[in-house]
Amino acid sequence: MGWQVAVVLDEGLNLDSLRILIGQMPVWALDTPDRKAALHQLNEEFNLFWVPEPAFTVFTPALPDDSVASLIDLVPTIAEHHPRLSGLSVFGLEPTPQLRDCLAKLDYEPVPDPDSIYPDRLRFAKPLNRISSVPQISLDASAWKSYDDIYSAFFEAVGAPQWHGRNFDALDESIGEGGINKIEIPYRIIIRNADHTDDDVELFMKDFSDLIKHLQSNGCPGDLIIEQS
Repeated sequence: MGWQVAVVLDEGLNLDSLRILIGQMPVWALDTPDRKAALHQLNEEFNLFWVPEPAFTVFTPALPDDSVASLIDLVPTIAEHHPRLSGLSVFGLEPTPQLRDCLAKLDYEPVPDPDSIYPDRLRFAKPLNRISSVPQISLDASAWKSYDDIYSAFFEAVGAPQWHGRNFDALDESIGEGGINKIEIPYRIIIRNADHTDDDVELFMKDFSDLIKHLQSNGCPGDLIIEQS
């Protein structure tokens, strides 16, 4: 399941671009003949990425002459289909005060997007403190002796597949983009008994914390708390 959804409110993205985007997050796009014709194929193609949620949905705007109002009207419906929704990538709108104010009323704040391959994308996300009932993932560090111990404990807790890479690039992808682990963002990771670890494990936990902070800066609704015993 995905924590972020793309909403395409214009006809600017072609099917090839939409296909790339669906590989990163579920997509809701303005209804056009080409998109409607590709609806079944794209959902079949990306079914395993976002199951049980739809990978690709087309919609007719509620207010064709007011794209911002149409987006605001659509967000609750999107949330019904994507229960972990806390991030929006918006295409086809200008970054106006009206847009920011309307999304702020739904608890979404602007997120910087400097490295995006989509120059016209606007990103918004809910801060973790505005998401109700955030699950906690509790990990006990007292027996950790190596990086593998940490990976194994975290992978078991989130239901990671056996083929999940044991490196920070793989963690960045599986946590930040989703569609890989059984338990997805949003969540708060709590590592207990951190003072029972050696220097290598302590360094790894610091690097893990830095990764989570990086993901937070991109709007990803996760947190890491490291506790001493």
